[in-house]
Amino acid sequence: MNTHAPTLSAAADPRQRPPDGVRTLTPRTLTPRARSQRPAPVPPWRPAGAQALARQRTAINQAALRQVDGPPHVVLYALTRADLDPHDDLAAAQGHAARHSFTVADRIVDTLDGHGDGDDPTLRRGYARALRLLADPASPVRGVVAVSRTSVSPIDRIYEAQLHWIAARSGGLWLVRAETDI
Repeated sequence: MNTHAPTLSAAADPRQRPPDGVRTLTPRTLTPRARSQRPAPVPPWRPAGAQALARQRTAINQAALRQVDGPPHVVLYALTRADLDPHDDLAAAQGHAARHSFTVADRIVDTLDGHGDGDDPTLRRGYARALRLLADPASPVRGVVAVSRTSVSPIDRIYEAQLHWIAARSGGLWLVRAETDI
């Protein structure tokens, strides 16, 4: 048995050739970029921290106020458990809106059912409705007023993503208790 027999390449073996009219792709390798042409490495994501998130939200809110003539229209948003009354949270949000001369366009309440829907606000119907009002160009709503950032999400990266989403639509998120007051 000859173990050193020459092997046929795909081009030489007619059984391995593609049918006429069919092109085969030859594998290509990328040449590495020169060090000076490589993009900067992306640092790992780190939560911004309560103070940085508060500063970011303040900047977003100031930008939102510059976008409107007069007081902005806002949605009052409350998140509560099924066994609690949202009245106190809505009253606190209403007081905050009144102190800032905001016009209240709607009041929205989400009730947690205990199945893990509290962390991701986009899974809540009421919060999603508030975001639709904010994103709709025909809607006068320019922001959301809530009692605390936990009404949006207790998880920093999710909360920060919501701040970015709101900022991209020139909206604002006003909190009765700032991120550092929790």
